[in-house]
Order: sequence, then C-alpha cells, then structure tokens
Amino acid sequence: MEEGFDSYNDEDDYTASLDRFEKMLKAGDEYFFDVEVFEILIDHYLDKSDTNKAKKAIDISLLQHPTSSNLKLKKVQFLATIHKPNKALEILNTLELLEPFNSEIFSTKASIHSQLRQHNKAIENFYKALKLITEKSEKANIKINIAFEYENLNQFDKAIEILKKLLRENPENETVIYELAFCYNLKNDINGSIVFFTEFIDKHPYSYPAWYNLGVAYNRANLYEKAINAYDFTIAIKEDFPSAYFNKANSLALLEDYTKAIETYKETFEYEEPDATTYYYIGECYEKLGNPELALANYYKSTKLDPFHADGWAGMAVINEAENKSQSAIFYIKKALELENNNSEYWYIYGDILAKTGLFDEAIIAYDKVIEYDEENEEIWLDKAEVITDYENIENGIITLYKGLEKQPENNLIYARLVAYLLMNGKVNEAIENLTILLTNDKELLSELTSYYPEAISFQKVIDTIENFKD
Repeated sequence: MEEGFDSYNDEDDYTASLDRFEKMLKAGDEYFFDVEVFEILIDHYLDKSDTNKAKKAIDISLLQHPTSSNLKLKKVQFLATIHKPNKALEILNTLELLEPFNSEIFSTKASIHSQLRQHNKAIENFYKALKLITEKSEKANIKINIAFEYENLNQFDKAIEILKKLLRENPENETVIYELAFCYNLKNDINGSIVFFTEFIDKHPYSYPAWYNLGVAYNRANLYEKAINAYDFTIAIKEDFPSAYFNKANSLALLEDYTKAIETYKETFEYEEPDATTYYYIGECYEKLGNPELALANYYKSTKLDPFHADGWAGMAVINEAENKSQSAIFYIKKALELENNNSEYWYIYGDILAKTGLFDEAIIAYDKVIEYDEENEEIWLDKAEVITDYENIENGIITLYKGLEKQPENNLIYARLVAYLLMNGKVNEAIENLTILLTNDKELLSELTSYYPEAISFQKVIDTIENFKD
C-alpha cells in the first residue's frame, strides 16, 4: 500500500525519514520521498557501507524521479564505490550532453578518471568544472584536487605552482600548507622546502603550520637544533599541538639528548591520548640511557596499548636478550615477526638470539631471511659467516663470505673479514690478494681487520702489503 504525499510532508525529520524507508522495505510497500530525502538516505547507506540498501534506495528513487540528475549522480557515486567506474562514466557522459553547465558532473567525472589512474583526463575535467564554479571555497577545493593529480603524475613543480597561488589567496589555508610540504617531500627538495617556509614565515610569522613544516624540513636536513627552534615557535603559537612536541622529541633524541627527549615525548600526553608509538620511543630513549628496566616498562606499555605494535614486542625482545633471558626474548621477537614477517630487522634480532643460545641451524635460517628482505645489509654476511664458522668450520665460513661478495661486490667489510679468516686458515697468499683489494678500495677499513684479528700484523706479508699502501 502506498502512503499519501501529504502524510510524508509531516515527516521531514531525518530519523523519521530513515525509519519510514526501513519500514517500507520491510513491508514490501512503496512510499513516496522527495529527491532531497532520497539523497540523504543514499548518503546514509553509503556512509554505512550498506551497498544493498544503497542500491535499493537508488533504484526506487530513479523510478520515482527518473529525470533527476542529482539522483543519477548518486548512482554514479554508488557505482564508483562498488568498483564499476566504467559504468559510472557511461552515465556521466550522458548527463554531460544533457547538462553541459553542471559543474558537479565534471568534478565527479574527474574523480572517476582519477580512480582509474587516468590523471590527465582527471585534470581536464577538473578544469572544466572550475570554469563553471563561482563560489570561492569550491574553486579552491577543485584547484587542490588538480594539484593532487599533478602529484600523481610526478609533476611536482606544477602542483607546487597551483598550491602557492592558493596560499597567496588564502595564507591561512592549512590544507594547502601541509600539501605544499608534502610536495616538496615527494620532490625530495629539502632546501626548496626550507626556503619556501622561511619566506612564508617572514610574511606570516604566526602561522603555526608553517613553523611546524619548517621544523620537519630542518629535521630532514639533519639540522636538528634549527628544527627544535622551529617546533618551539610552533608550540608558542599553538600550545596544544601534540605533533610539534613529538617531532621536537625526535630531534632531541637524534641529538642524543635522551632525558629532554623523554620529557618532551611525555608532554604529548597532555594534549592527546597516550600513543603506542610514543611509549616505544620513550622506551628507546631509556634504553640509550642504559636503563633497561624503564625501557622494558615503556615497550610493554606500547604493546598493552596496541597489541599490534610490532616494534614494542621487538624492543622487549632486545632487552630480554641483553639480560640473557633467551626464552622470553624468543617469545617476544616471534610476536613481532607474527605481525611483520618480512621485517629484516626482526629476523636479524631473532637470528642473533638463536645464535647466542646455540640454535645454529635456526639462526642461519633467520639470517637468510635478513638477506632475502634486505639485500643491501652489509653486516649480515659477517654474522652469518661467524655462525657457520663456529657451528661448522672456517672453510664454510670463507665460502659464505665469498657468496656475500657475489651479492655485494663493493662491501669492503666482507674483504676485511675474509682476510682474517684466510689468515686463520693458513691461506696467506689468498689473504694477501684480498688484503690488496681491501686497501685499494678503502684503507680506513684496515682497522676492521686488526681489531677483529690482531694477529694479522704478525704476518710479514701482511706488514709488507700495508707498507706498500702507505702514502
């Protein structure tokens, strides 16, 4: 049974409309709704990811209002949501012929092309929409979207040009400030970022987002004192900005001022809920200060707050391993690996723990995982060769180092260790050949050889070879 139009007019409340629609679906009836109400209903179901009811609302709405372009655009939005962008474009192309001056058609079309990674077509349609829009904030949003598309095309200079123009029009637009910083980051132009934000701050000294992003740029340039100064200005302008405290703490930690770093990390808790990552970094600072008890306590807090925080579990593994609590260390590092199985650092920690406990076969497997996930790691071949030498014999250790050189021919640390192993194994001439390569490549690494195997300088041929390379 269909309810009358007049009875609907008394029910213009959102909740009442939703209840009425749900009642209609349950009863299998069909009630009349205005276009605007259908739009609200469709948005509600899309927001709830209830695609079945969203589709029903769209189908019924177009039966009742077959000429409504707004409802057709809702159908387009729905089709994009369920990953049918080409069908969405078919509707948009038809709508474009009927309403060539409807900006929403072009902006929606641009979004669909962006979804399809057709970024040039997206830009073309955003510009078409831009010509039809008069409202200032809408134009700004379209321009930001155009900048996004240029970013997707790696045309960062064009994106930056658009964003700078937007910022000149509205220097308080925080979205644009952060997007500019992001563009400079993508472009890997740290100096450009520093120059831009310095000049911007000269004109707008109370822009806390600009000070904050200047701090980020200084930090990326390893100018930690300047970064801290920028973060201090950010905090002076906006005291309740936790990210500024967090980044300032990071810079302090990088300057090895761990006590101040801990104090600053803790200040973030005054302005936001405690965060697992922050607890982890506090733990790391305590570890650097030689306080394993407090380090462990904070690593534990990080995992208590977020059981999926893999670094926290790994941190607890390292502390337990250092205290010779191997079983606990193995338990914790396995928890980290369950969460991030392709993390080479965790496999390295696991391998070291296993080697220390005499589980050599398992340690070698773990080290092989490090090699698999981090081919450029320069230390792993040394540790793997060490374990194989201890567990098997020095011959196999030498073979392992040669395999390492096949993978990393420019890794001079391997040459240093190889010379030591060859001398230990009585293969002096072969050792001298590799020592010559080492000294040719990097004379400074001679200390790596002598610190690992001081007896090396008792070989006359080694002494003679070193003499030949003296300036």
